[in-house]
Amino acid sequence: MTETTAESQFLKAKKEFDKKRYLSASEGFQKVIFNFPGTSVVDTAQYYLAMSHFENEEYELAAVEFNRLITNYPQSAYVDDAQYLVGLCYYKNTPGHYALDQEDLKKAIAALQDFIVENPDSPLIEDAASVISAARTRLAHKEYENGILYFKLDDYKAAEIYFQLVIDDYTDTEYAARALYKLSEICYWQSKYPAALEKFNTFLALYPNHEWVPKAKKYIAQISIKLNTVNASPSSK
Repeated sequence: MTETTAESQFLKAKKEFDKKRYLSASEGFQKVIFNFPGTSVVDTAQYYLAMSHFENEEYELAAVEFNRLITNYPQSAYVDDAQYLVGLCYYKNTPGHYALDQEDLKKAIAALQDFIVENPDSPLIEDAASVISAARTRLAHKEYENGILYFKLDDYKAAEIYFQLVIDDYTDTEYAARALYKLSEICYWQSKYPAALEKFNTFLALYPNHEWVPKAKKYIAQISIKLNTVNASPSSK
């Protein structure tokens, strides 16, 4: 009798969910969880409670409920999806603009990396990798823009730290190329011409099709002129 009552309550909530009435649905799924904790449908109700918050764009609440499913119902068939969705919630809960707090992106990356390791055969692996890539790109953008800020202030030492961080930690993103280019420019504007030449040549070798290649070649031409002038001066002999 209890099982039938639990299923009846679940189906009622599921109808609300299917009609995109997510607040009403979440209340219904909570009734299943609280009133019928020992039934076979309870983990499904927990999953759809989390999904109700997710679909309602309440990503912080959704992450809490997905984590509750993982913790309380480790044998559930929904655990794999819940692990992926936790990471996706963290990603979606992060402000879109790079200048705002991006800490949840790091949590998203960690959660999704764990998901990939623990579920190597999941059909969601490709989606998880795509979200990780997007999250890493946004983090790289934030660090790159920090470097640009200091570059514009002529604080080259601070700028170098951020640009090098992008190169070291986010090599797989588009901002690694930009950071290397900016490091080359810093060397140029500090009159460190041999170092600038080496970095610009590295930039050309690593990113031969980058949109900034023509500008890099102009710098190289200018550096060659300056180095030849120095080598040709009487004091250099």
